[in-house]
Amino acid sequence: MSIMIILDAKLKKDKVEDAKKLFSELLPDTRGFEGCEGITMIMNKEDPTNMVLVEKWQARSNYEKYHHWREGTGDLDRIRELLDGRPGRRFFEIINE
Repeated sequence: MSIMIILDAKLKKDKVEDAKKLFSELLPDTRGFEGCEGITMIMNKEDPTNMVLVEKWQARSNYEKYHHWREGTGDLDRIRELLDGRPGRRFFEIINE
């Protein structure tokens, strides 16, 4: 059963453009990772420092494997440098699609 993950992050004010560039670079690899069914980056029109990633994975185990891989590449450290605090991450079961 597929899962949906919502990651809600606050970017540092001076890092918004850097985040857009970095995610444009990183997301193609995410989309190609085993079990990824899609990922979309959205920005809040009223608060450009509010970024949300909407991810769909075949299973949580696929996401956990992906997250571990990203940690190993150092990409998560690059992302953390852009953030103003810890992002919120929520896991959802898809009931009806």
